Amino acid sequence: MNRKFVVSLSILCAALLGSLAFLAASSRFKKIEKRGPAPESVAAIMPGDADATLAAISGTFNEWREFEQPDRIGKFQNKFPYASQWSHLFLFHRDDPRNRLFPSDEEIQLDRGVDSFVERYVHIPAQLRARDVYLYEPSGDYYWDSEYFYQGQPAKFRCSFLIHLEPVKNAGTKVEIFEYQPIIWAGEYIGLSAHAILSTKLHDIRPVAATTADRQALLGMIQRAASSHDVRHPQ
Repeated sequence: MNRKFVVSLSILCAALLGSLAFLAASSRFKKIEKRGPAPESVAAIMPGDADATLAAISGTFNEWREFEQPDRIGKFQNKFPYASQWSHLFLFHRDDPRNRLFPSDEEIQLDRGVDSFVERYVHIPAQLRARDVYLYEPSGDYYWDSEYFYQGQPAKFRCSFLIHLEPVKNAGTKVEIFEYQPIIWAGEYIGLSAHAILSTKLHDIRPVAATTADRQALLGMIQRAASSHDVRHPQ
């Protein structure tokens, strides 16, 4: 290999790396907007005790332990139409020994991204979180439209939800909704994959602050179910 070829190859590689660095840096200047209600805590008092409230939640949303039930007969009956974002999410219980997917406090602290609300969740005394449930989309590939916009169009969004149930006076239950790991998919960017030398197109996945509208929508569904006194057919 002669010296001239080596120099030319080095220049080419340097130019390629420079171009990749420029393209990676340019992705930081993408126009991403957050529209919707102002950031706030999302909570309400339900009329029933914790058991009744939990039954209303379980009757409203898909249960993972029912989906994974080994002796289930027939096709799983989803509680939502496929087009609904809620049809893709499943409930996981903190005390379920077979499906231990409820994130630990350490995981929440480490993986919360830029969400400032969820940090308060881990400071709630553990004994007051014993009945909490986790609403999660298990494939990791499903996104929906929410408060975020990329280049003027809805940005693909996903998160999980921590549903906190806390007894209050007069046999009521406070329900508070937290988001866990809210992220958006803001198009693509050019970079190096883990298994390739040449450049490739990669998903531009970014952590974002929690939405308010999604948490309000979830709380509204729980309120309607808790007040209907019929968890089999939530509105």
